[in-house]
Amino acid sequence: MKFEWMPFRIKNIFKDGKTVNYHSIIIVLSIIFAIFFSFYSILKAYTLNAYAWDLGLYSQAFYSSLHGQLFYSNLLGESYLAEHFSPFMFALLGVFYIYPNPYILLIIQAVFLSFATIPLYYISLHIFSRIKEKYPENIKNPALYSFIIASAFLLSPLTESPIYFDFHLMIFLPFFYFMAIYFYIKNRMAWNIVFLALIVSLHASFVFIVVMTLIMEMMISRYYFKESGEQTKKMAYLFITSLIVLLIYYTAAGYLKGDIAHSQSILLFASGATGSASRSITGLVLTFFLHPYRFMTYIIANYQIKLLFLVLAFLAVDFAFYRFPIGLIPAIPYLVYAMTSSYIPYYFIGYQYSMMFIPMIFVAAVFGISKMMEFKPTPSIKTKRAARNLKNTMLVIAVFAIAAFIVVSPISPVSVEPSGIHNIVNDSAGYSAERNHFVYSLENNISMNSSLVTGNNIYPLFYKDLNATAFPYNNISSTSVHFKYLIADLNDSQTYTRNRHNISLANLALEYMNSGSYGILAEGYGVIALELHYTGKPLIFNPLNVSYSSKEFDHTNGKVYGPIPDKNMSSFQKLENLGKNVYSGNTTYILPGNYSISVYLNSSYKIPASGINITILDNGNVTLYRINSSSYRLNGETLTFNLNSTEMHTGVTYVFTGIPSINGMSIIQDSV
Repeated sequence: MKFEWMPFRIKNIFKDGKTVNYHSIIIVLSIIFAIFFSFYSILKAYTLNAYAWDLGLYSQAFYSSLHGQLFYSNLLGESYLAEHFSPFMFALLGVFYIYPNPYILLIIQAVFLSFATIPLYYISLHIFSRIKEKYPENIKNPALYSFIIASAFLLSPLTESPIYFDFHLMIFLPFFYFMAIYFYIKNRMAWNIVFLALIVSLHASFVFIVVMTLIMEMMISRYYFKESGEQTKKMAYLFITSLIVLLIYYTAAGYLKGDIAHSQSILLFASGATGSASRSITGLVLTFFLHPYRFMTYIIANYQIKLLFLVLAFLAVDFAFYRFPIGLIPAIPYLVYAMTSSYIPYYFIGYQYSMMFIPMIFVAAVFGISKMMEFKPTPSIKTKRAARNLKNTMLVIAVFAIAAFIVVSPISPVSVEPSGIHNIVNDSAGYSAERNHFVYSLENNISMNSSLVTGNNIYPLFYKDLNATAFPYNNISSTSVHFKYLIADLNDSQTYTRNRHNISLANLALEYMNSGSYGILAEGYGVIALELHYTGKPLIFNPLNVSYSSKEFDHTNGKVYGPIPDKNMSSFQKLENLGKNVYSGNTTYILPGNYSISVYLNSSYKIPASGINITILDNGNVTLYRINSSSYRLNGETLTFNLNSTEMHTGVTYVFTGIPSINGMSIIQDSV
């Protein structure tokens, strides 16, 4: 198998001293982005910003396979293959065997995503060079325009979207898709089929993407390349044969999933979409015809976010695909899957689902741009117009790609994304770093394979514990379930997330702590570890020391109350929280212990004759403590009082009556 792009000499940036070698530059760019994506992903995981779903799940699935349980994860309660039939997992298992660490998955992901630009570059180069042979005045530098297309793909927010979020098999789809199309246009159909098969190996439902890709290839042969009837017949035979094979594979995958899951019911032709009118394709069709109003409610659900997502995708190629809509046929499964769902992550930056869409947009755009160039050389005004249109399109693509990268990319130092690299770097220093070190120190104090429940962000550290599970997406609906260990990060908003079926980790921690059956194994930096029947002193203890600024309190009618959650949150952060279904309530807490609380008053403030009353509320409505003039001390502009809590409380609000405003508040824990 010969690849045009395999030979590479980094010194050969210029072919002859003058002509730019874009082949070498795109390889260098791919290497650079692979390094930065890897660094970002590993740092995100190290700073406890990775999650049980999905880095912890995949890590445990591979780890369990090396220890006799094929892709088992306690998060699922079964093999991963029973949830998603993905034979490609076996290919990655060999890599995980050599280096059994979650970080290797993140590195592989970064490499495949970054190097998907190379086959895209050669797809573009082949198509544009073909146009140059026919209309040399319309497109003078195919390599440059191919480089712009490939770079724009790499810089696109929808391409980089999954880098924000752990590890996923879907990340391999762009590379496999581009390779399949590359070999198709080179008329090397055996390799085309190999890479289409690799797409199917990522997820059984990707058979629909492959079927649509084969349809697209047939139509390209007929209407773009205008091949002979004999060649069209060969493509038709290939399509029919592939369709039969794919149907057999998809049916077998369904039965194998059921067998692995020990289930008697097998759902075939399922979309698998969350929040959809129906989880099956036939159900969607029936809903469309029999209940059109209900169908439309799902179409228009979150329509602003859907439109934003589509505009970001289309602007990345300056809407060039409209000249060749055939290229969008492989995107139909995604559009049906996502646009008929109310589940925001399907069409939101920061998730993996864009991988089923953005590669198709770029391939369609390449063919669309080539159609733009198909003007006959006379009259000359049309030739000039074609060249001018091409330059304008490439300028828009390049400018949008650079601007989008600067504003949204996870590795941009000025990204507005709350999960951008600048914020992740901040999490590796100061208070956050101390919290991280505290959590890592817990590993040595938790017995291996003991029953453990923890939060979404802590679970990846315990992926080797096959009896560990995590909130918020489990099936724990009652506090009567007793684990040997509980570890809760009260700084993490998902600790407080619950749904109609499950309680939250905070609920469970409260019940455990206040039941008397659990003791504090460790406490510090807002993280608490409980052990069943533990009676000793905490093995690790770091007293709480937090401060709140005046901006985190509301001042109204002579009262001050707070801290107020999300009071200073940006609109972009609010949108991201909406997409991630993040808990937006009060995350202030009090753990058992003695506290010294200081409130900083304004210098011009005079205490009224009635004094100051301080009320501490649990979840905004239950009074925990009342502090009056006999209980607080005033030293200059600082009001101080002590608090002794024997229980754990979350959602704590402080209300100050008789104070029009404050300059801030600090809480220092003295002992536990």
